[in-house]
Amino acid sequence: MIELEVRGRIKDFESIFKTFKKKAKFVEEKDRFSLVYIKSGFDMKRDVRELLDDPVDLRVRITNKKAEIIMKYGRWGGSDKRKEIFIPISAEKFKDAVDLLVCLGWHHGIIMATKTFVFNYKGVEFALVKNEHYNYFEAEKVVDEKEDLEGIHNEIKKVCSEFNLEIFDEEDFMDQINKINNSPENQFDFTKHSFADLKKKYIQFF
Repeated sequence: MIELEVRGRIKDFESIFKTFKKKAKFVEEKDRFSLVYIKSGFDMKRDVRELLDDPVDLRVRITNKKAEIIMKYGRWGGSDKRKEIFIPISAEKFKDAVDLLVCLGWHHGIIMATKTFVFNYKGVEFALVKNEHYNYFEAEKVVDEKEDLEGIHNEIKKVCSEFNLEIFDEEDFMDQINKINNSPENQFDFTKHSFADLKKKYIQFF
């Protein structure tokens, strides 16, 4: 299966949220903590555009107390078409997953702590995401890779326009990611700091 997704900034979260509550079907609220891994050797001060051709997007995350290892595979950006692989784990095994990845050479990356409101509208799943850096949306459909991916991608964009949602262009998206990545408080490196100390700061997710 392939995930087709577009993203964009939300300037007035409360207004967009109210519109979705009126027009779309509410699905769930998510409290999520994610460790988004960056490949070994990549300096976080460098431009993330250098990673565009690296198809591996590896994460360990916990959502509403349920944990998983996830890999998204494929070229990424403001809009993307990627394969997703989910491996559920118990919340108690979160640290074991972190330790496993350290042993495999994956030890640093970006911390994301978010509150998300999920809606369905015309077959598209919308995630309205709040975090301390900026608010944004994700609109996605998961389809068979044999389907008309480009056509479905265009359908998602058309549905976004019904809510006057502004989709990131690639440059704006990359600049936003760089801004987040370059902030030391958003970074983790388990060769220098312990996961136990990081967990204490985000204990509400566990």
